[in-house]
Amino acid sequence: MSWQAIVEWAQQPQTTVGLLVAVAALAVWNLVQALRWGAFMRRWKQLMQHSEGGSLEHTLYETLRRVSLMEETLKAHGNHLEQLQSQTNRCLQRVGLVRYDAFPDIGGQQSFALAVLNEHGDGVVISGIHSRHEMRVYAKPIQNRASSIGLSDEEQHALREASLSK
Repeated sequence: MSWQAIVEWAQQPQTTVGLLVAVAALAVWNLVQALRWGAFMRRWKQLMQHSEGGSLEHTLYETLRRVSLMEETLKAHGNHLEQLQSQTNRCLQRVGLVRYDAFPDIGGQQSFALAVLNEHGDGVVISGIHSRHEMRVYAKPIQNRASSIGLSDEEQHALREASLSK
């Protein structure tokens, strides 16, 4: 197309009216977009201002810092909990008690066998034998719910009770 054809086309009244309508439409569209942009910027500034005067960005950084500290604290508490759990398994926590009459002429079930074990079945059996003139106490070590020293029937019964207790 030549320059002369373009000039003739531009000088026609319908072209001029069409271009004026297009420019007016673009101006209105531009005005609407400018108003929307202004409203967006007002909302953005409100969003970026924290209720205490600080910026939202500062608040987000502070929140992330706190979350990081909480993660470290949680990890430390988890490690501490594992340590406590391993200590708890070694604590004496299972108990079995049997009271009985050691001698036929003495009543009241003053003699006893007490078994105290940890979670692994290690601990001690303490026996007290009561007679009219004296009281004798014996302690026997227990490893894995068994003793290297012979146990009486009452001590074995106390050991079974302790093994079954929770």
